[in-house]
Amino acid sequence: MINPKVSFYFHDVFMENGNKVTLLEIPCAEKEPVKFGSHAMIRIGSNLKPLVEYPEKEKELWKRFDTTIFELRTARENVSEDNVIRLLDFSRYYDTMQLPIPGNRESIMDDFCHEKFLKKNDAGNYDVTNLGVLMIGKNIKEFETLMKRAVRVIRYKNTDRLDGISEKEFVSGYAFSHEEIVQYIMAVIPQEEVIEGSVRRSVYAFPEIAIRELLANIMIHQSLEQRGTSPMVEIFSNRIEFSNTGAPLVDVNRMVDTVPISRNENMAGFMHKCGICEERGSGYDKVIRSTGKNKLLAPMIINQSNQFTKAVLFSKIPFDMITKEDRIRTCYMQACLAYVEFGSISNSDVRELFDLGDKDKVKASRIIKDTMTAGLIKPLDPDAAPRYRKYIPVWA
Repeated sequence: MINPKVSFYFHDVFMENGNKVTLLEIPCAEKEPVKFGSHAMIRIGSNLKPLVEYPEKEKELWKRFDTTIFELRTARENVSEDNVIRLLDFSRYYDTMQLPIPGNRESIMDDFCHEKFLKKNDAGNYDVTNLGVLMIGKNIKEFETLMKRAVRVIRYKNTDRLDGISEKEFVSGYAFSHEEIVQYIMAVIPQEEVIEGSVRRSVYAFPEIAIRELLANIMIHQSLEQRGTSPMVEIFSNRIEFSNTGAPLVDVNRMVDTVPISRNENMAGFMHKCGICEERGSGYDKVIRSTGKNKLLAPMIINQSNQFTKAVLFSKIPFDMITKEDRIRTCYMQACLAYVEFGSISNSDVRELFDLGDKDKVKASRIIKDTMTAGLIKPLDPDAAPRYRKYIPVWA
């Protein structure tokens, strides 16, 4: 009869005299008043009254729900200093920020309150915020409301999900786990050693900068209030998929030139301080630049029913096996990148992008023509001779 559903928790506590006391924990309402059946109640003095009879009280309640963003809501209430140190990784925080560890706990608590990881409460203890757990928590899964926010990395044997090789969950805060996840992915993706001159180096199937940026995106831009799944990285033999809750914040065709928009501003701000993201809207530009430099297809951004966002990073594919849709998307994204850098693309740029030779001008021209037919690019100067013609995005 309760709506929305509330997760009750029972805690057994054994007293010094051997007696057992069972505590019932009822989490506070987060997004709307809790109703029994269709009735919301409120305590006025010592009496329990229908909320509908007190419109000013109801208005005040809704205002509180609207003004407290998820990042700054309480993950755990009334936590002592000892437990703050147990729950939040203060030593890694100061290492990451390249600061000396203070000589007393009071300074640590002050720093965490300044970062909005903690809130001092009336009891003299601290309330740990969702931001504190997600950024520098030792174990996100210790917090019931945030268990699904830990990033999962799943490896598959082939190009489908039938044969899984391994699954790993990274439970530390994003400020620390981001680098751990990147290094884990780089260790398991295909690579080969090449010799350039007298230097031997490893060449990976996917550029590291693209992995870093797309991983940061699923952390920062996820819809934290939306339930159902955690941020996830799925590694296949021919691609890597990065998925998170929440629809894309901008049109998937305008990812390169868009102004920076963040769904979770406090998370983005702290991860910027850690050097993980830039808050300049240049992350996807780096992805397109790195994939183009490595002769890879442009990533595919998918809006799944306005509920989830998926970014697909592809490994190198022989030209003859590339679909028309992939060729058009890659050509368009490269034109977008060139335009925001005050440039344009030509037939030779398209040939270089798809690793084609000088004899393949006709193939490059076909890609350009298909991209124009799709309404994505246009000639910079329509009167220029075909061999000198350059192209820019249609929205430019």
